Amino acid sequence: MCVSDTETKLELYTKESKKVCVLKEGMVFQDDLGTSYSFLKTEGVGLCPKRTQMKNTPFSLYFQSISSQAGSFDLIEDKNAKHAHKPWVYERVDLTKCVWK
Repeated sequence: MCVSDTETKLELYTKESKKVCVLKEGMVFQDDLGTSYSFLKTEGVGLCPKRTQMKNTPFSLYFQSISSQAGSFDLIEDKNAKHAHKPWVYERVDLTKCVWK
């Protein structure tokens, strides 16, 4: 995770070989303070329905810059979105050991 004045970059990858896409509609990126951050872009993988075959290949999601006061965040894809297939659900991801730059 990298945070600048303008954006938060989350680098992700899948351990298993599978087709991956990003569900832009209904994706939630929010901190424990209750603030939600808008999705900006993706790198290394397309937006749904375009799926990319991946295994151990990093890709990035970009959002508005998260508050340095945040202690954790949630990243959740809407399970009811049009192209949802095993949507991501990361809840209460700990930020307390992050080094903010």
